[in-house]
Amino acid sequence: MPEFTRQVLTLVVVTVVAAGLLAGANMITAPVIAERQAEDYRSALEEYFPDMAEFKTEVLDEGSFDLVYNAGGELLGVMASASVQGYDGPISYNLAVDKEGAILGLRIVEHTETQGVGDVIEKPEFQNQFLGKNCLDPLQIGEDVDTVSGATISTSAMINSMRQLLSVVAENLLLLETEEPLDIAAVPDGAYRGSGEGYFGEIGVEVTVDSGKVTAIEIVEHHEKPTYLVEAVASISPQIIDGQTLEVDTKTGATESSIGIVDAVKDALTKALNAEDVESGEDDG
Repeated sequence: MPEFTRQVLTLVVVTVVAAGLLAGANMITAPVIAERQAEDYRSALEEYFPDMAEFKTEVLDEGSFDLVYNAGGELLGVMASASVQGYDGPISYNLAVDKEGAILGLRIVEHTETQGVGDVIEKPEFQNQFLGKNCLDPLQIGEDVDTVSGATISTSAMINSMRQLLSVVAENLLLLETEEPLDIAAVPDGAYRGSGEGYFGEIGVEVTVDSGKVTAIEIVEHHEKPTYLVEAVASISPQIIDGQTLEVDTKTGATESSIGIVDAVKDALTKALNAEDVESGEDDG
């Protein structure tokens, strides 16, 4: 047998054997890892809900939600599980909320954020600011909660994801009374500016209202990647303009940018309505 052929066959055999050993190792370790994760999760449930007797799981588009009950069948709260794209990769986390909608705790399950920078999402300086906040709180960056300097992308991604997750918990599981949808038809004609938090920072928009309808949405400021922004605008703007509503689907390949655009449009229209209320009050006086 030629030397070259022998070397190739040897390499093939070694590769096959190595692959087999790796597969075998995975088969052995995977159940152990899964069992450990399940134990850690149950421990977290018992920490956040000491009177827990059982939980029931509901899976929605935004994530998995465990409704936690005591021995008497009374709902104690919800443990939500979700994932969001961070700076270096996906961040998996749990969010515990009591039956009144107050945040009990944030638990990072897995992430690949840079040590000493993005891993601040695991630290009290970031997590403690959410404790006690309610599902109905806006979690507005810079007002209700803050990002962490040096890890803005990681922390803003977490905040935006948590805001969306809390909205789902409030509306679909705890059935809390949420704020009334913004009445676009009541907004006076004009062009209004507003801002929202995107993936890489603030997104500014100018919204044109004509005859009680949003007719145009223009991005006037952003720090997003152009490809993400184009995808978000192409998805969100037609939904708002065609449906004349801010209750739109933000599940795109540019979710954080999409949420930022919706929040910016809402901010612009809310400012317009508030200005109109002030002017009406002055006229009435």
